[in-house]
Amino acid sequence: MSFRLVIFLFLIIPTMQACKSHDAAITHRGFYYWKSRFALDSSEAATLQQLRTEKLYIKFFDVAWNPDTRTPEPVAVLDMTSPIPNGLTMVPVVFITNETLQAATPDDIAAMGLKIPKLIGDLLQKHGMQQPAEIQIDCDWTAGTRSRYFLLLQQLRKTALFRNTTLSVTIRLHQVKYVAETGIPPADRGLLMCYNMGNLQDPKTGNSIIDAHTLDQYIGKADAYPLPLDMALPIFDWWVWFRQQDYQGLVHAEKLQLPLDKQQRWYCQHDTIINGLIFKSGDWLRYENSSMNTLLEAAALMKKKRNHPNITLILYHLDAKNLAHYEIADLERLYSRFDH
Repeated sequence: MSFRLVIFLFLIIPTMQACKSHDAAITHRGFYYWKSRFALDSSEAATLQQLRTEKLYIKFFDVAWNPDTRTPEPVAVLDMTSPIPNGLTMVPVVFITNETLQAATPDDIAAMGLKIPKLIGDLLQKHGMQQPAEIQIDCDWTAGTRSRYFLLLQQLRKTALFRNTTLSVTIRLHQVKYVAETGIPPADRGLLMCYNMGNLQDPKTGNSIIDAHTLDQYIGKADAYPLPLDMALPIFDWWVWFRQQDYQGLVHAEKLQLPLDKQQRWYCQHDTIINGLIFKSGDWLRYENSSMNTLLEAAALMKKKRNHPNITLILYHLDAKNLAHYEIADLERLYSRFDH
């Protein structure tokens, strides 16, 4: 072998390997569906088709703590009045409140480990759906509840429904940044939720839904996270209500036209009623949304931190009111940011 050929191979082989790795990167397209009644309207169905959506993450039910019976109970159980469009992979999602884990006894955890797969199976059968390839558990666990949550996940994996199914779990930003404190859940995949990252109740917060600078501060170690991480971005908005400096709640109002200042705030000058809510003089609202510019900036940051070649980018969530704020071409640009 000539010296020139050796040099050529030395230079070209790493390039070929890099290209092979780059070509192997796949980003699937997904949406969350977070309503208790599954009934797609024409705009929602068209969006799924136009964006070539592959996965639909459907919330099957919540598990909440009933203070009267002092037991965990399913609430907001899914009702389906229309079929899932052909070609879409369905992923059942179960949301478990952290309050449930805080109050649950070991016997409660054991019971949940059996009742959750039982209810999922019943809903699959009721609505004529096949065994899913993936089931997702959504919970914002804390250092104080992680042992009970992780035990629950371990018990779920022993059941017949989960035994040959990918178990994915949602991962909050703080759980990636402070992994030593929050731990690694015993699951097959994680879903990094890149939204709801600010202090909603702090009057000084600019946008608690999504902020690229804040996101960048949390995902520095995401590429080293030991579970493959899918990623989710928001496409929703809301109004945050304050009375002086005290948080009053969220206002969900479609096409609410109010004059905003440079800080995206509206101040109530006189007592008034909006959507049945009574606002007093001096109350103010902070408008928060998921602008396309911010989403694209966030996607660029997230792409650099992907820790697996095969991931899903999920938008939260599929609803005609949310989709009305975006053009299909813009959502296509967002998904395409993760393409090679």
